Amino acid sequence: MNKVTRFAINLKNFTWEVARRFRDDETSLAASSLAYTALLSIVPFMSVLVTVFSAMPLFEDASQQLQNFIFENFVPTTGAVVQEYILGFVTKARGLTVTMFLAVFVTSILMMNTMEKALNRIFDSTSTRRFKTKLMMYWAVLTMGPLLVGGGIALSSLLFANSAFAPVKNFIVSALPVMASMMAFFLIYLVVPNRKVKWKNALIGAIFAAVCFELAKKGFALYVTSIPSYQKVYGALATIPLFLIWMFLSWNIILIGGTITSTLETSRWRLHVQKYQTNQRLLLVIEILNLLREANYVGKTVSYNQLCGQLYFVPDDELNKQLDWLRGKHYIAINDAGDYLLRHDLGSLDFKTLYQNGSFKIPVKAAKYFIQYQPLLDNYWQPVDDMLNQPIDAVINLIKEQSNQHEK
Repeated sequence: MNKVTRFAINLKNFTWEVARRFRDDETSLAASSLAYTALLSIVPFMSVLVTVFSAMPLFEDASQQLQNFIFENFVPTTGAVVQEYILGFVTKARGLTVTMFLAVFVTSILMMNTMEKALNRIFDSTSTRRFKTKLMMYWAVLTMGPLLVGGGIALSSLLFANSAFAPVKNFIVSALPVMASMMAFFLIYLVVPNRKVKWKNALIGAIFAAVCFELAKKGFALYVTSIPSYQKVYGALATIPLFLIWMFLSWNIILIGGTITSTLETSRWRLHVQKYQTNQRLLLVIEILNLLREANYVGKTVSYNQLCGQLYFVPDDELNKQLDWLRGKHYIAINDAGDYLLRHDLGSLDFKTLYQNGSFKIPVKAAKYFIQYQPLLDNYWQPVDDMLNQPIDAVINLIKEQSNQHEK
């Protein structure tokens, strides 16, 4: 099979896997929840933002520029109207200092918590962070993000004050929305999920989301201006449903980018794992125990990435399932660093007990990636029952001896 064919098959499998995960994770439902909480948090958040910028002379001009930048580039067609309404609410709400602080605190935490739950579900991980850690992370994202963007706008205004830099300034201004979106999505996919994410995969997901976001802005603006059905039905109130639809669409794009990043982190869609057969599960379990046993002999543990490297031919969801089963049976454990180690003495665990505890199917023939276990299967299917009563430790040693003799 040539590289082009392999790439085409992998691309097809990847696309179907992304679509399946988007459906199974109920991503669209999470996007609707995020659109609602974002709508609640936008007024108090903008109030705090304006108050913070007003207290800093350097950012005083940047505050208005940042607001214009956000509404012009990230809220197509309805941006000016929405900005006018929101700033009217902000002006009235800024005097309610304590109330606004509580409002921005509660609504922002709700939005960030909903986003974290959605991304953790997409990445097949669970949130184990303490509330204090979450709070610090949320607040850092909500405060430092706008400050960094505002600072960048302020510095760029000073830097490009000279007309000689006008062409460069125009190029940067036109590219800034896409770059800002990409950087924001990249940080979300890299930091928010409660697991290690490869930066390359996060960058690919961020680029896809940023491009889709830019195309969606143009498409949404074209739809609103070409087919003014909402204006005819809702009249002056048309801005509200249009703004809600745009926020819902935006969150769908953000979460699709997260789904792409998560899918790139997995191997179940890749061509080299398609030949794995579920009737080989017992051999997979014994091989996992063997890898941990060898590491135990030298006083080491085995990381999840090392297991994935050794068992590259196994889909990651299948590997995770068997690791969870072994942990549930207390055969293996995970240390504080997240590495795997043996918890059970293999000298006292016989093949028959392992087989019965898992209700495994025993194949007649081992697949090529488990070919070293063929002598074990041959002995099992003989009328003699001795192999079933031997400890796993002895079984592995016997298999190694037979494999060495076969090589000689």
